[in-house]
Amino acid sequence: MSEVQGTSASESPIKFDANSDNGLIITDKYLPEELLSEILFYVDPKTMLNCHLVCKRWYSILRTYVWRKKAEAIMGKRLHFDGEFSWFLYYVICNKNPIGKNLLKNHSGKDGRKKFWRILRDGGQQWNVECPPTGVPELPSSEPFFKNEQYCFVTSFRDCTKEQTVNLVSNGLPPKFLDQFQPPIMISEWYSCRWDCPAAYKCSAHLKNESGKVLDEFHFENILVGELQNTWFQVQHEFTNYGPGLRKVTFLHEGVDRKFWAGHYGSKMAGACVKVNLPKQKPTEYEEAADILLES
Repeated sequence: MSEVQGTSASESPIKFDANSDNGLIITDKYLPEELLSEILFYVDPKTMLNCHLVCKRWYSILRTYVWRKKAEAIMGKRLHFDGEFSWFLYYVICNKNPIGKNLLKNHSGKDGRKKFWRILRDGGQQWNVECPPTGVPELPSSEPFFKNEQYCFVTSFRDCTKEQTVNLVSNGLPPKFLDQFQPPIMISEWYSCRWDCPAAYKCSAHLKNESGKVLDEFHFENILVGELQNTWFQVQHEFTNYGPGLRKVTFLHEGVDRKFWAGHYGSKMAGACVKVNLPKQKPTEYEEAADILLES
């Protein structure tokens, strides 16, 4: 780190003056605040955290401007969060950028029927993977997961159940962030069954703290028979206001056919997803005015 104008250990602390050059003199050269902000923008997130300690001016520039601009560049859109801890949300985005990404692995079976999943029941002729799905239409091309891949899990004539647990902290979401912002947690999956054999589908999701205690949960099931066969459906649920302590999300899905046919005639599923979305943000006065104009 280049030398920055400040005080030595033996000197008394100098009261910060926003009109002074403190923090803007580096190796005897003056840097305008705008140029300093541009330089700090390109610093890696962990070094940026250390830069908070250089002086009050750097601390202020980083927290009120640089973190937000860096996060906006990553997300590709404007962000407007207020409050003392808003910079920490931007840091999370800049550090590992886990926001808005599918945190479940092997969501459709491309890596095999077991990898990253814990099989609880492997009934009938067990879980299997199809590519492309048999006896149903192609997976929806509108879903980014399926643009270039047509994998799906498929179940059999006895219950097939498996689950996967996502550790949010190890995916780049610090406990302080989860507790302070309680960001929306979105779970979803596509499911279907063959045209010639009805089936049953179930899924559930559990929000858990570090010790495994359930903070919130969601359950869904559907019997696919008649007009519901041979069509892809999507189940979605958003968790909000779940309280502090969230550290893990467990996603579970299961299926079985309804005719007890040998083989893999049970429900199919693909694109299992657990996403942490941005917290709700308050629009700026400019955005509110734009919305009013669009509605008029």
